[in-house]
Amino acid sequence: MKKMKFYPKTWQVVPLLSDRYLLDSDGKCIKDLVLRNSYATDMKVSEMDLNIAKFSAMDTKGQEHFIADFPGQASIPIKGMHTGLFLKSKSVLTLKPGNYRAFRFYLGKSGNSIIYSDRLEERADGIKFLDFEIVDGLTIKGEESPEAILRFDFVPFNTSGLFKLIGQLFKGHTAFAGKLVNSMSH
Repeated sequence: MKKMKFYPKTWQVVPLLSDRYLLDSDGKCIKDLVLRNSYATDMKVSEMDLNIAKFSAMDTKGQEHFIADFPGQASIPIKGMHTGLFLKSKSVLTLKPGNYRAFRFYLGKSGNSIIYSDRLEERADGIKFLDFEIVDGLTIKGEESPEAILRFDFVPFNTSGLFKLIGQLFKGHTAFAGKLVNSMSH
């Protein structure tokens, strides 16, 4: 039997058909956050597998606040919002009240990779950390649920190559049929 490691405070979740996942066990509203990384956007990243060692939040004054450590864990897949999948953390909002602008994921020395929209996969073991901007920021007042949903703003996989090929096949077929009809009428 294969043993699997998992993050006790962060995991990937398939959303339910109802909004029940937006409330914690105490009935408090769970923050739903969208995270964006300019490198990922510019390079058309669709997925990442990250071996997260530490996790922190950057406030609007540039101060770093550590949230959780993940010792000895394997990499976890991070998918874009377009897949409907997200990470859920039970410790994000244990931060002290204030305004936050980004999350920083410190990466382990190995087990990191980036998958681009053209499905090319690249090892990313030399990266020490990745910063993700919190779209519209995050304000903690102190009465929120400690849980948060983290959605990543990645680019969907490129499927235009397949559609373009199919389109050319149909276009070629109608062009051939048109020539055939014209030649038969003469």
